[in-house]
Amino acid sequence: MKSKTLVCVVLCQLVVLTWLTPAKGKGLLSNLMKQAETLSHGLDLASKVGDIGSHRNDVAFTAVTSSSTTYSRGSTIAFNTLKINYGNAFNRGNYRFTAPSEGLYVFSWSIATHSSYLGNNRLMRNSSIYHQLHCQKTYQQCGATVTMWLKRNDQVWVASGYSSIYVYATHSSFSGWKIH
Repeated sequence: MKSKTLVCVVLCQLVVLTWLTPAKGKGLLSNLMKQAETLSHGLDLASKVGDIGSHRNDVAFTAVTSSSTTYSRGSTIAFNTLKINYGNAFNRGNYRFTAPSEGLYVFSWSIATHSSYLGNNRLMRNSSIYHQLHCQKTYQQCGATVTMWLKRNDQVWVASGYSSIYVYATHSSFSGWKIH
């Protein structure tokens, strides 16, 4: 609809311009008509692409743990209660985020630990450690926020580190969103 409105405005301007300049009107009008046709064709193509000006690939999620649990070394933390899952890129079945498109993403996570456990945890990307955190043996909340470039279908999740970890329910969270 916007492209048709723009073409109408351009054509109206051409008619007025032609009316005001009678001596050169036919050559100018012909040239401007060709430009308007080219503009109309370009806008039509852009609307068919779909991504230009759209928010089709926007994603954002926040998930929290629903129960206090001890996770053994290398286990995926079960962020199984979704607060938001815009774009449906977070999977509650495997607790992983899957990038729907290539781009720059932000991930933030926070783990509430018990005083008997070290709070070592990792942000994983496609089975590789992207970032690690280490909390002391105290009742502590530790977390981080990172950016990373992902390709389509890359996966990101939070896992326990080199030791077991106790994660408190509802006080631990994992969030992510695409910024570019």
